Amino acid sequence: MRVILFLIALLAPAVHAATCSAVSGDTRNRLLELYTSEGCSSCPPADRWLSQLPRDGGVVPLAFHVDYWDRLGCHDPFAQAAFSQRQRDRNRGAGWVYTPQVMLDGEDYRAWHRGLPARPNAPAPASLSLTLDQTPERIDVQAESRLAAPAAGRDARLYLALFENRLSSNVSAGENARRTLQHDHVVRQLAGPFDPGRARHSFRLRPGWKAADLGVAAFVLDAQGASLQALARPGCP
Repeated sequence: MRVILFLIALLAPAVHAATCSAVSGDTRNRLLELYTSEGCSSCPPADRWLSQLPRDGGVVPLAFHVDYWDRLGCHDPFAQAAFSQRQRDRNRGAGWVYTPQVMLDGEDYRAWHRGLPARPNAPAPASLSLTLDQTPERIDVQAESRLAAPAAGRDARLYLALFENRLSSNVSAGENARRTLQHDHVVRQLAGPFDPGRARHSFRLRPGWKAADLGVAAFVLDAQGASLQALARPGCP
């Protein structure tokens, strides 16, 4: 029996992790959060706008699908209750939330349909680096953040997000019934907060997630929720 098991292990194809990395530059990348839902008829234009953002425009976009539209009969397959709570928290405990909501560096940004303001040309208050080790079952992430002197005492926290692009959904109920919706930058899992410095996390990949369309984002927020730095890296299957 031991000989048979040894031969099986010997003949089985080895699974090697692919490794890739990314480093933020000297300028602060902006964190852009879209709170959206497939049950909201006003959300598809915002989803399309997010998908069309230039990949090298100094913006890290993330789409958080909320679940409070689900009670009206439309089940959003990408929605999570934790993202609805995150939206409430990001609005500083306000008793109302809405979709689509765009938050730019932690602030409500209602003029998104007019484009984004010019990227601030100022030294970044923090730097970030990402290293990914990816297998068919998981993505192991190591993130490092360093705070510049003016931000060192701002009680910063580090977060990691696993996101997926090129998602499509046929909506069967709700305000978008009988429509096919396309999504990018959809957050699948959010990890954190971690203390600044070095953080490690393993994202377990679920069946149906497309390895070639996955990526990882890291961002550092201060105690007031303002973004100090953000960085995204496509996966490395």
